[in-house]
Amino acid sequence: MSTRGQRLYDWWSGHSGAQRFLYGLAFFGREGTFRRRGVEALALEPGERVLELGCGPGTNFDALRERVGSEGTVVGLDYSAGMAASARETGRAAGWANVHVVDADAATLPVSEPFDGVYAAMSLSAMPDPVAVFDATRSVLVPDGRVAVLDARPFQSLPWRVLNPLIVPLFRASTNWVSETDVTAALDAAFPTASVDGYYGGSIVVATGRLGG
Repeated sequence: MSTRGQRLYDWWSGHSGAQRFLYGLAFFGREGTFRRRGVEALALEPGERVLELGCGPGTNFDALRERVGSEGTVVGLDYSAGMAASARETGRAAGWANVHVVDADAATLPVSEPFDGVYAAMSLSAMPDPVAVFDATRSVLVPDGRVAVLDARPFQSLPWRVLNPLIVPLFRASTNWVSETDVTAALDAAFPTASVDGYYGGSIVVATGRLGG
């Protein structure tokens, strides 16, 4: 994430109500539905270890922890100090001993233990180099590890595409969205097995990748 993006998400970390409103627009009022689909696509099992890239204030921690159970581990990573602090507070307030937060860049991933799954929700499209992020992701996954991505992109088909001149500048300004970055192409290039499901004119994607074919 750029320095601008870091400052922007530090600001959002103190304005959670406004951020929920913005995501409500992005998800056509179905944010919870798509977040569940993203987590379900990762197919986590009890006892597994999962890393979330760009975890924000810990919105997905509950769903991720539900799937890995108390014997599993959830690690959230965020480049924004404000978001990382909010995520830690989310974990402390819930009393989750197996949920941890790291302040770091997703392209470097300063973690040593391997992960069974990596999740990224509405974060990769705000990062300048998803190819580098997926390279780093591959290095921390177990041999048959998988990744799931929930993200947004400009509308891909008509008649939705006529809204792009309005939508793209709004979200670029408010979320550091790098709209020209093709996150799904980067995922497809990084993993031997990949799939993408698109919704609402292709503007919302749930994508998965797996190592080991």
